[in-house]
Amino acid sequence: MWSLQCIPAKSKAVGAVIGGILIHLTLGNLYTFGNMLTYMVSYMHIEVDPNINYANMVWVNAICTAAQGLFMVLGGIVEHRFGPRIACLIGCLTMSSGIMLTHVAIEESLFAVIMTYGFLVGLGVAIAYVSPLACGMKWYPNKKGLITGFVVGGFGLGGLGITNIQTLYLNPDNKPPNNVTRYFDDPEILARVPNVFIIMGVIFICMEIVGCLLLSTPPKEQVTYESERLLEDEDVTDVQNVPVEESTNSTAVLADRDLRPMEMLKYKEFYMIWSIFLLNTVAIGYINAMYKSFGLTFIDDDLFLAQVGSFAAIFNAGGRVVWGRLMDKTSFKVSMRLLTLLLTILFATLPLTVYMGRIAFTGWVWAIFLTFSGTFVLLPTVIEKAFGSQFYSANYGLCFTCQAVSGPLLATLNNLLLHSVGYTGCFIIIAVLTSLSCIVSSFIPKVL
Repeated sequence: MWSLQCIPAKSKAVGAVIGGILIHLTLGNLYTFGNMLTYMVSYMHIEVDPNINYANMVWVNAICTAAQGLFMVLGGIVEHRFGPRIACLIGCLTMSSGIMLTHVAIEESLFAVIMTYGFLVGLGVAIAYVSPLACGMKWYPNKKGLITGFVVGGFGLGGLGITNIQTLYLNPDNKPPNNVTRYFDDPEILARVPNVFIIMGVIFICMEIVGCLLLSTPPKEQVTYESERLLEDEDVTDVQNVPVEESTNSTAVLADRDLRPMEMLKYKEFYMIWSIFLLNTVAIGYINAMYKSFGLTFIDDDLFLAQVGSFAAIFNAGGRVVWGRLMDKTSFKVSMRLLTLLLTILFATLPLTVYMGRIAFTGWVWAIFLTFSGTFVLLPTVIEKAFGSQFYSANYGLCFTCQAVSGPLLATLNNLLLHSVGYTGCFIIIAVLTSLSCIVSSFIPKVL
């Protein structure tokens, strides 16, 4: 009788990476929020509550981000107890259910949408996020940065296809928003908004089931250098003579053993990494949520802005592979300092695109997505490198708790500042935060 045991190790290794990419493609729906925001806020402002606007609608994304941060540790616990497939399946079904329930919630209240498209989606992403990364790094222990880049590249690429589907379904005639209110008020567009959540949910569930079935981890006794040959380069020869136990189990750089979450908290490096993650995710959350609404202030072309966001996913995905490889070749410290310096410059100069036109706006948005993408490669990789692989899922989940702070902080700042200092002031504040992240990165040990 056919069983998974009959599948060659190389096929399982490749399958685990492909499965992880498929799962992260669906989890990457988070990067379509900037596109969906314009339609969701328009529908709710006109059909549900006129007090709902762009500023307070950002709370949906904020709660999603916070839930992801709060419950990432839970994902590690579920994986440790039930395995990566069950953990991912639970997380994926939770996320997709949250999306489909928004079909009903969006006709009720902002709070209902926060609970479905915010909390449930964030909870699902939290449970499913780490397991595919852990699986990939176990199969390819000497290409951790690159493999992490491939898997989370799926997360970054998630916005590519689904953004186009959203826009082509909701606004096929590319009708502009109202010139005065900047809300979409066309009845045909508004009538389609609730149903788009069912369409997205069904697509995601189909992809997630396939991805979960492909996930697997190598047996502890298996020599993993054979799977390394699938990514042939100069590092392969270094693995040939590594003992089995050493090649399959990472050793923490900051200690002589793999650290449990509570042990990790004793190291100052954890708090430095956590702070970098916090500052970066505020910047990432802001551009993800507000790039389109900012663009609508001087670009009167909905389809064009949707395509900007859609193709930004390519830069988001490709950048993760590039940043992962850069860390493999240099270090976390070098890579993160470069990343945060570039983000500071890009956010500080983004307001200038109002005067330079749509081409410059496109270039800046794509450059920001290309740059910030490295955050989600460098940080999970350095957590594994610094504190070991045995408790990696829980350790990374603990690091991800920063998003429980960054999400509400972002929404609060946006509510307080958007109408007082405008987009220019908000972008300058974000640039200051990323510059602080660059400073913190300078104190990271060179060994990382």
